[in-house]
Amino acid sequence: MKIGLMVFTANDRYDNSKRSYESIRAIAQQSEKDGFDSIWLADHLLYRNPGEPTRGIWECWTTLAALAEATKRVELGTLVVCNSFRNPAILAKMTTTVDEISHGRLILGVGAGWNEPEYQAFGLPFDHRVDRFEEALQIIKPMLREGHVDFAGRYYQARNCEDAPRGPRQQGPPLMV
Repeated sequence: MKIGLMVFTANDRYDNSKRSYESIRAIAQQSEKDGFDSIWLADHLLYRNPGEPTRGIWECWTTLAALAEATKRVELGTLVVCNSFRNPAILAKMTTTVDEISHGRLILGVGAGWNEPEYQAFGLPFDHRVDRFEEALQIIKPMLREGHVDFAGRYYQARNCEDAPRGPRQQGPPLMV
């Protein structure tokens, strides 16, 4: 059995105070020392609920890259990346890069997304999330596994796209849907 830890990178739930990167790094390093097998980060851009102040959160991929450098053994993962926040070919490229920085410790968890206030705040399309997700997987999977994709869909295109250089794992990091 493996045991992972979800590390929250959002402002404090009670007083909305900023959670510093130093505190996030300290939690990640301590969890590695304590024997956790993995560290997981959420991929949100903000938390906004009616009648409550907006809570900020650090961007997932930038934080993952920093934690990849700050830790040595523990696996790092996204629980889960919101597909619609990034172009899928660029997401695959980011995944390969962080997998390289972490020496092959990244797990890519990806989902369709759900939190409409984030989409509205950042000007992202909220429609057809499942269809967009299905198309995105047709780009992400071959990019990670083979390093190449040629795809043209209704929502996304990645024409003769290469993921080079390749990361530390021949077949790319694990993909969790």
